[in-house]
Amino acid sequence: MRGGIGALGLLALAAILWSSSGVLVKGLNWSPIGIASFRGLVAGLTMSWLLPGGFRPARLNRSQVYTGLCLAILSLCYVAALKLTTAANAIVLQYTAPFWVAILAPFVVGEKTSTRDWLFIGLIFGGVVLFFLDKVSPTGFWGNVLALISGFFFGILALLMRGRNNYFPANGLILGNYLTFLLGLGGWFGPLPDLGGWLLLLLLGVFQMGLPYFLYALAATKVTSLELVLVTMLEPVLNPVWVYLAYGEEPGPWALGGGFVVIGSVILWTFFKRNSKKPWNHK
Repeated sequence: MRGGIGALGLLALAAILWSSSGVLVKGLNWSPIGIASFRGLVAGLTMSWLLPGGFRPARLNRSQVYTGLCLAILSLCYVAALKLTTAANAIVLQYTAPFWVAILAPFVVGEKTSTRDWLFIGLIFGGVVLFFLDKVSPTGFWGNVLALISGFFFGILALLMRGRNNYFPANGLILGNYLTFLLGLGGWFGPLPDLGGWLLLLLLGVFQMGLPYFLYALAATKVTSLELVLVTMLEPVLNPVWVYLAYGEEPGPWALGGGFVVIGSVILWTFFKRNSKKPWNHK
């Protein structure tokens, strides 16, 4: 592996900070679109402050604009999913991203998908099906659907981050946060959060979104795609743990089984990729 300990440490810290999304969002009594919007604003400002020279709109290229759009859509869908289904369902279904990467990589970045890849894609798809076998409410069903949509755009985001034209990925991520703020302005309705709620929103924007995405952008240029996948798997493991400890929320038995299938398949898949003669990244 070519990623240094420092870069892997930054990536692990990013994943741990990301994993706080469930416990923070579920503690808020506000519109999920409003939550995503405010989080995007604070995250964008945080990243702009951390980035030397700040946000540079003049340097945006087409790839970075697409990066921003993907981040905005996945953020809005994911926060809404957290409100409509369990944290375990939302985060694990978002981590079906490698499924979409494998399907689209041959067309987007020219990376071939092997027969073994398709086998793991089938396993991941089977795990996803298990989530919908639980007795879920109509809102829970649509929460699962939104989580899957966020996973699709998370996969597209990964492809864009790895693209050769995206030489300044933090710029696109900052744009994505500001777009999330603008697209979610319609969610600023109803009674606004109390003082405690605004504190949670600030924590979401700074420590759950802004800082970890800045760390992710720093590490992305120094680690392999395999390392990006493996280390960030800390997030779907830890996210439901924090929610269970804080609120006692448990995933259903079918969803629990589906989570093991999805996470286990991704880990095995990336392990085989690591030990394959062909590298994960084809140049």
